[in-house]
Amino acid sequence: MRIWRNFMGIRLLVFLVLILAFMPACTQAAVPNLSAYAPAPVPDVIRENNTISVGIHLIDMYNFEYKTGRYTYDMYVFFFWTDPNITTADWYLMNGYPTYPGAKLLVDADRNSTVKWELYRVRADLNAPIEPTNYPFDRVSLPVSIELLTHKCPTNLVWLDKETGIDSGFSNVGWSRPLYRLNNSVSYYPLGIVSPRGDMIIVMDRYPFGAFMKTIFLPLVFCFVAAVCFLFRMHDTAAFTLRVGIITSMLVSAVLFIFAEQGEIPPVSQITLFHTFMASTICFLALGLVTTVVGYVTWMRTSNKEYVDRINRAGFVVSVTIPLLLFWLLFGLK
Repeated sequence: MRIWRNFMGIRLLVFLVLILAFMPACTQAAVPNLSAYAPAPVPDVIRENNTISVGIHLIDMYNFEYKTGRYTYDMYVFFFWTDPNITTADWYLMNGYPTYPGAKLLVDADRNSTVKWELYRVRADLNAPIEPTNYPFDRVSLPVSIELLTHKCPTNLVWLDKETGIDSGFSNVGWSRPLYRLNNSVSYYPLGIVSPRGDMIIVMDRYPFGAFMKTIFLPLVFCFVAAVCFLFRMHDTAAFTLRVGIITSMLVSAVLFIFAEQGEIPPVSQITLFHTFMASTICFLALGLVTTVVGYVTWMRTSNKEYVDRINRAGFVVSVTIPLLLFWLLFGLK
């Protein structure tokens, strides 16, 4: 019994020693690393009077509508200045508006130090005109445009290049990793109002594979099926009927495909790559149908198989050559 009590005492002593040993580590782990929350160093701003430095950190993008050119950005916008006469950066969005009341939020500010600054978190619905010249392999420019209200006090707006950028988590499905460029300009309005303007223009390219499969692959299938029909004999009524039926169905399918795809394309001021390709596709299918009818009519009149076969071969060459020339001509005019 005494041995059992001594053993229990030893176990209790070991348990207490382990608790005392791990207590400092647990206490240390429970204390947050405050150095991780230390304020970032003040960027190298232009220390000139009447000058405000601006930077934008783009976090993510939502609700991109290609046809209308609408999109939503979530971003940080920050301003730095040293001029004591400037009390705040009075600014607004040129190409959109906050998504909801309070979506343009002043997160933090310091207007009393030598280098003054304001930090905004903004979620904004923006809009930009899209000209789909190379649709479906096109490139879009989706800017963030801001303008300062100077209240008739001359003010310069300059970009903080090093502090401006796009978050690594930014994504827009179907489009490449965005790049950007920064522009500065000045807007002149009536009554002597002069407002500096800054544009952060985000540029993205559509992924080629997805664009090809969506808009080019299916018309190519239509053309391939119609091309196989040139192997059918035109001096056989059953083969002629089948050939006309297949080519006609491919032609109708191509026309319906154009109407369906047109609903997803913004208004255009010139012919696009897609329209050029589809015009060549329609031309190929139509010429195939014409060749079939001409060959069968010739057979019914002459009953000359060799002559009909020559018409078929010549019709295939013409049906391929003319659409290619049409594509080259329209693409050159684009």
